Amino acid sequence: MERLGLVAMLNFHRLIYCAPEVAWNTTTNHLLWIIGLSSAPQSIRVQAARVLDEIIIAVPRNLLSTGDLQAKVQHRIFDILYKQIVPASSDIPVTSTNIELRRMGLETLYQILQAFGPTFVVEWVSIFEMLGSNCIPAALFRRQSVDSISTLSLQETPCQKSLSLVYADDCGYTALVKIAFQSLKLICDSVSVLSPEDLRLCIKTLGQFGRQADTIIARAAIESLLWSVLDSVQAKQKDAEMELEYSALWMCLLEILGLCTDARHEVRVGAIQILFHAMRLYGATLTLNAWNDCIWKIIFPLLDAISIKTRCSAFEPGALLNSGLAAQSPEHVWDESQSLALQSIGSIISEFLVIKIMHLDSFSKVWCTLVTHVHETVSLDRRNLSLPALLCLGEAVKALSGSDASLQVKVSEAWECVWKACSDMGSMVLMGGRSQLSLSTNRTQLHRAFTQESLVALVDVIRSTRSISLTQTNEWPLQRLSRLMEILKGTPLCFCRYPSS
Repeated sequence: MERLGLVAMLNFHRLIYCAPEVAWNTTTNHLLWIIGLSSAPQSIRVQAARVLDEIIIAVPRNLLSTGDLQAKVQHRIFDILYKQIVPASSDIPVTSTNIELRRMGLETLYQILQAFGPTFVVEWVSIFEMLGSNCIPAALFRRQSVDSISTLSLQETPCQKSLSLVYADDCGYTALVKIAFQSLKLICDSVSVLSPEDLRLCIKTLGQFGRQADTIIARAAIESLLWSVLDSVQAKQKDAEMELEYSALWMCLLEILGLCTDARHEVRVGAIQILFHAMRLYGATLTLNAWNDCIWKIIFPLLDAISIKTRCSAFEPGALLNSGLAAQSPEHVWDESQSLALQSIGSIISEFLVIKIMHLDSFSKVWCTLVTHVHETVSLDRRNLSLPALLCLGEAVKALSGSDASLQVKVSEAWECVWKACSDMGSMVLMGGRSQLSLSTNRTQLHRAFTQESLVALVDVIRSTRSISLTQTNEWPLQRLSRLMEILKGTPLCFCRYPSS
């Protein structure tokens, strides 16, 4: 009753229309001081938070003006709310009281968004920071070397790891994430009001929620909310005046690239799907420089990172013993992820090869890197990955046929590169479809590189390569034809020796 009486006695006219020094600063700063006073009883701190939150909710309801005053009042509201929700220092102890105070602030934020709608809000930077502050921090870093393509992965500092343990084990933090996510859902329901810069913050925040321990929230952030954001971007791209500004948002996808190697199968599959969906949306409008960045900063790093995870899955307990037997064994689910990535990349390259990728100055390197990756997948990875790898290459080779005369030199270099890889893979065919699977730096074992389906795919790649080459030359030299016949003659022997797929 005392608390309700205090709120009722407040003069909202003075809080809103007078200078902040008159009433607003004195009232809110005093309440914040009590909230942050660790020596005060829990009941007193919680009561102060309730009074503060009721003021924050009541002020917009009593605001009759719009324009500059509305913006100033909003700034005051979210500034105070930010101080309640976001810890001022990492040294603040994690206690049930501190978590409860933050929870109350997040619920107040949710009520503001629900009651007044996104059109009321101008403080998006503060809001996204408040929501993201409840997520497990994770650093996305890139390792680069002179002679190899960079590999993206996630690492956490010791401090971040300790915070991760807190999030994973503390029910209070789980509650904070859930409440914050409800506010994020409200924002995404009205995402059309966000500017391009606000959309960048939104995508970044969705990426943070995608890394949470709660798989339901992680999947919803990636598979549902991010789809809504991208659909809104696609709609706004139709405005010619804003097209370039909205097209630039594709760079924000780097925020979710790390999720493509998340330990949870459902999360990484959703991340891979949304990543390539966005590339299909933006691909036609990206500049050549943007495409160059897209290939070297997204596509190939993704392939590298998933390949490493796939090969490392063989070392997980029971992986080798359960290979091919357990539907959810570690290597099985990672193989599914790599297969999805290869299929998606094949579709992207097929769609944009002629109109974009072949016009890059780095096209020769791009093409050789793709062919090399397919070759290594067939040679080093489990045989169920040889089919999606060869289908990916097959789509790319067939797309070469759509090029015009100005690109014939690049086409010639491309099919020659593919033939060399096919000839090398043909050696495995002649070995009975066997290759060496590297299990570690000191151990290797023979494995079957092909299934019946992947052998058919290999023959299809060779057929497409020869077909394209014959548009440029009269006939292959005898030595190459002999090698081709040798490989084709060996293919039925693989079928007979290993009939099972």
